[in-house]
Amino acid sequence: MEKKAVVRLQDSTFTGEINGKSINLTETGMRAVDLMLISIGYCFGLTVEAYVNHKGYKIEDLQITVKGKKHEKENRYDSITIEVSFRSDLTPEQIERVLTIGKRGCTVSNTMLKTPDIKTVYLENVNS
Repeated sequence: MEKKAVVRLQDSTFTGEINGKSINLTETGMRAVDLMLISIGYCFGLTVEAYVNHKGYKIEDLQITVKGKKHEKENRYDSITIEVSFRSDLTPEQIERVLTIGKRGCTVSNTMLKTPDIKTVYLENVNS
C-alpha cells in the first residue's frame, strides 16, 4: 500500500497534507527532525495503547521520550533512544512484552531500522 504526503511552500509557509488532512508545519515552530522524533514517540505510543487495551492491561501516565544523538560529521542522527514510562501493576515480564510490541509494531521506527530506497524525481510544470 502506497501513501502519499504532499508538502507545499506558499507565501513562506510550509503545509503538509495526507489523507485529506493538513497541518501548518511552519506554525508549529518545529524543525522537520523534531517532527521525526515526535513521530517515533507517537507511533510507539499508539502501538502500546492498542496492545494494552487488547490485553485489558491498565496503564496510566504513559510517557515516551525520544532522544536523538546527532552524528558528528554527517547530517543525520546516528542513535535514537526511546524511553518509556508508565504506572501499572504489570509484572516485569508483561512490561517487557509491552515494550517489545511497541517496538515491533511501530512503522516509523521500523522504517528507520530497514532503510527504504528514497528516490527524488523532478516533475516539471506540476503546479501550472
